[in-house]
Amino acid sequence: MKSLKSWWQTFTYNYSWSDYVGYIDGWIPKLALSVPILGYLILFNDSVSEIISFKHLAKEEINSFGLEGASRLRLLYFGLIFLGVSNFIYRIKKPYIFKFGTNLIDYTKNCLYIFTLGDYIDIHGTIRHEGHLTLSGKYYDSEWEGFLEAAKNTGEGTEKVIRDGDWESAKSKYGSLLRDMLRENFFRNDIKGRFWLTVCLILSSIGYLFLAIPSVDLFLKVVVSTFHGAI
Repeated sequence: MKSLKSWWQTFTYNYSWSDYVGYIDGWIPKLALSVPILGYLILFNDSVSEIISFKHLAKEEINSFGLEGASRLRLLYFGLIFLGVSNFIYRIKKPYIFKFGTNLIDYTKNCLYIFTLGDYIDIHGTIRHEGHLTLSGKYYDSEWEGFLEAAKNTGEGTEKVIRDGDWESAKSKYGSLLRDMLRENFFRNDIKGRFWLTVCLILSSIGYLFLAIPSVDLFLKVVVSTFHGAI
């Protein structure tokens, strides 16, 4: 019981968008977005229904169980609809940080290259306001102040600015600090909007199930027809 409780606590704590990007935003869900446009023509096209019946391959004339071609096509259609809706919601509700990367490695790499000092100041303010903790533990104000001193120009924001800050050198010297901050920022944003993440997962699961049923049905019919012919 304790192990189950521990597993659940770990799961809920780490329940985040980045773990399910491939499931919600893979090539099939992306393709499924076009289904509402073309679905009507496909669903009610008799020739398509005839093709998908697989009369010769599965010998459906002797296998009376399972799905007919039209039913199989409807399941495929509605499966793609569910996947398309899930993918659409994902594109609207996904965390803003996914603009820079949908996983921690890509996000950190891109942000280290793109982010300015102002971006890190904003992240630091958020982390300090929400507990001053990173996934690797607490970092000290002295370390942050050292980074600022190395990165900022004297008199920055005034007419008497002196270009004595070395941004690239500061990033290299305090790389560990910046990576900790980026990891924490990614994690904090990755776990936001879990309600919509759950909605996407439910819709996607229904969609994949609807796609799987015709495939399993066809597989069973092919197996039965193969052994039926061998006997």
